[in-house]
Amino acid sequence: MRGVRFRDAVVSNPWHAVQLSSGKYAVSHGRSPGEVSVVGLDGRVVQWYGQPLTSDIVEMKRPGSLAVTKNDDILVADEGNNRILLRKRSTGCVEELGLQVDGGLQAPMGLCLDESRGRLYVGEFDGGHRVLVLDGVTV
Repeated sequence: MRGVRFRDAVVSNPWHAVQLSSGKYAVSHGRSPGEVSVVGLDGRVVQWYGQPLTSDIVEMKRPGSLAVTKNDDILVADEGNNRILLRKRSTGCVEELGLQVDGGLQAPMGLCLDESRGRLYVGEFDGGHRVLVLDGVTV
């Protein structure tokens, strides 16, 4: 699997968690450089990703809120880099979502995905503390 590293470790600086369909949890580590771990039902880290292994995407800085799709793809609000990342479960690859936002994203902190409506809600910390409602988002 490309872009995913495996290790036996503990979660440090946990920031946000979402449950996957398997019952496992994705957990963001609110630090820089950033990581997201997948934690098993026994509490052990079974996967993690930070800097993608096969990508030119810059490492995460302070990943915050997470959202998960029906396919267990994981969306990450990468606050320090003003972007939303998508980790595809099927390939393990990480990509940046190309979201059209006036003035660009400003420290995205909160995420909520409404897949049935193709809508992503993003709460920002900077830039006037906006809540963005982005329609037509498909992941």
